[in-house]
Amino acid sequence: MPLTRSSLYMILLTIVSVLIFSAISTYVSPGSSLFWLISVLYIVVFMTLSMLIPRLAAKRKAVEIKGSIILKASPQEVIDLASKDIELGKELSRQALMPGLMAVVSLIVWFFFAGIIQSYLLKALIGSDAHYMRFLGYIIFYAILIGIVRALMYFITPKKMLMLVNSYEIRSDGIRAGGLIIKFPIDEKRYSVEFNTRRGYFEIYDKASRYAYRFYTSDVDKVKTALGKYGKAK
Repeated sequence: MPLTRSSLYMILLTIVSVLIFSAISTYVSPGSSLFWLISVLYIVVFMTLSMLIPRLAAKRKAVEIKGSIILKASPQEVIDLASKDIELGKELSRQALMPGLMAVVSLIVWFFFAGIIQSYLLKALIGSDAHYMRFLGYIIFYAILIGIVRALMYFITPKKMLMLVNSYEIRSDGIRAGGLIIKFPIDEKRYSVEFNTRRGYFEIYDKASRYAYRFYTSDVDKVKTALGKYGKAK
């Protein structure tokens, strides 16, 4: 699987955060309350950035679409249409619980394995009087823990995170929704499109970020025709 911009950002984030927190931990006594505070801060910062980076990386910069407007929706129109979708509330409620659940599970796993790794696997390095040895020990310590948490997150993170688009324009050369711009023809390797006539929306799923951008519309058939005409590669 080719590396996406989001993946590269996450790799860089992991390396930089491991080095920074390893340097800080080197001068803090293992097992002290300050050490555990640093551990909590580390995982909170890491998880927050892990959720934000895919969304920020998904936004394309320096891209303009200037084609003729085919269909547009204002924030008030979207609110009115979304309010008629009785299933939306259940979807959002389930999704709202996930960040808290992921944070709690990650912290439990983190502290469970942190004690084992410190006490048995890296005791000699972390307990060394030499700063460079402790620094090396903490690099391994954080790298192992991040690997465990990331593996766990892969299995419990929803494969699709719903993002409601509050206003948008469909033009002859692409879709604009705030900072989100999707050029035509739609890149089918990255995006997939789903239409739901019964609930009055179409949804574009970004495989790179795992965000599903939902566009409520009063005319799903018109959108389907427009995307069929302009959105597909010739």
